Amino acid sequence: MTAVPAGRRRGDDEPAVRQVTEDLVLVEVGGRKVLAAALCPHRGGRLKYGRVDGDRLRITCPLHHTTFDLSSGERLSGAACAALRVVDVLPGDLTVPERRDPAHDEAPAASAPGATPSGGAS
Repeated sequence: MTAVPAGRRRGDDEPAVRQVTEDLVLVEVGGRKVLAAALCPHRGGRLKYGRVDGDRLRITCPLHHTTFDLSSGERLSGAACAALRVVDVLPGDLTVPERRDPAHDEAPAASAPGATPSGGAS
């Protein structure tokens, strides 16, 4: 079983948890990246300090030891509570999405009506 305290990384294949926003953590485990709620739904334990089981894709809250499935958010054991909010399960080769600048998404000026193509006339 591959289980290490969240927030600590010993090697590239070991699970890791890092806080990406006030409300979300990024769990990197088994070649996958999972965005999930940063707080346990039971009593608000901070999951960045939780324990990750990389073989089973689970996280356990450090406060009262409630365990959640990281692919569905389902509570698997521990104190009765709502499911963990899992925002997205991403392929391992992606990074946390960055905000895009809409100005970069505009069409180039050469495609505007009346524009002369670059490279001269033919």
